[in-house]
Amino acid sequence: MTARRMLLTTARTARIVISASVRSPDIRALALAAGWDGAGQIECVINAGVDVAALSITTLPHDVLHVINNGRIGGVVNGGTGLYTRSRMRLTNAGTIFGGGGRGGEGGRSWVKYRFDDEIFWTTPGQGGSGAGFSASGPVVFADQQGGDYGSYWEYSGAVAGGETAPWARGGTGGTGGGIGAQGLSGQAATYGGSYQDVGIGAPYPGALAGYYVDGNSFITWLVTGTRLGRVT
Repeated sequence: MTARRMLLTTARTARIVISASVRSPDIRALALAAGWDGAGQIECVINAGVDVAALSITTLPHDVLHVINNGRIGGVVNGGTGLYTRSRMRLTNAGTIFGGGGRGGEGGRSWVKYRFDDEIFWTTPGQGGSGAGFSASGPVVFADQQGGDYGSYWEYSGAVAGGETAPWARGGTGGTGGGIGAQGLSGQAATYGGSYQDVGIGAPYPGALAGYYVDGNSFITWLVTGTRLGRVT
């Protein structure tokens, strides 16, 4: 009686460890460098204390990648996306994944006209502050949300009638940018005063929406959800 032996082989799992902060790492290239054969599994570990900006997974086959995040995966300032994927993958999030904070809204504009003068002057609105997130280029640096700029100030410089005061106007201050995963604040309304004949007001703008912490959520099997901040699609 002849015994038959069957040799079972399994494709090799390639293990990637991201141990330093990086922008948009090429997971496929890293896997190939780690010995991935194009068919086996890929395990990508992001170490604690490491920041990965704008991670994109688009060139891998479905169901081969498992990302284990112990650090931060996040979007860049002003609404950037943290993780974009169009490949089915598993994700263990023991850290944080976030979308960049939205920029603050522009302030309102205003103008006034003194009754004895034809001069009309529009103020300049303040621009909104930057939302929190990773730097948009260069080394991966985290930037906190920023306050908005002040609007310009104008005051009538001509002579005014007795008992009256010079009209003035100030553009609204821009809104503060949003924290990570948060919408920016609306700009402030313009202000005006003094003795005026006519006035015009432009409404301030709302802050921009936060970025997506994940774009491609339907492709992800969440093994551990962890902290997720921002929008998702």
